[in-house]
Amino acid sequence: MEFTNDGKKISFTYHEKIGGCVTYFFIKKQETIVIEQVFVNPELRGQGLAQQLMLKILSFAKEQHKKIYPLCPYARTYLKKHTEYQALIDDHTTLETKNEMEKNNGSK
Repeated sequence: MEFTNDGKKISFTYHEKIGGCVTYFFIKKQETIVIEQVFVNPELRGQGLAQQLMLKILSFAKEQHKKIYPLCPYARTYLKKHTEYQALIDDHTTLETKNEMEKNNGSK
């Protein structure tokens, strides 16, 4: 399966449509990647594809020397279970950061 990263989402295709994706945006002067949503097409669920998407975004964050802020409930749960990624988590989110996230999220 081939994954693509367009700067806002990492996705894969299934029958020429998006089969799943992890959407993200940057905050804190591009230092932190906010995982906005992890989505897998309902007919493809249960095959570990959401986990593969998480591994792709985590690998991307590592390669780019970025921190992760898991806004998405799935991403939060995944990172709680996989403690080997704790060093990537940006746990210094402040009210200012949350305001920045709302601003970025509204500008899509």
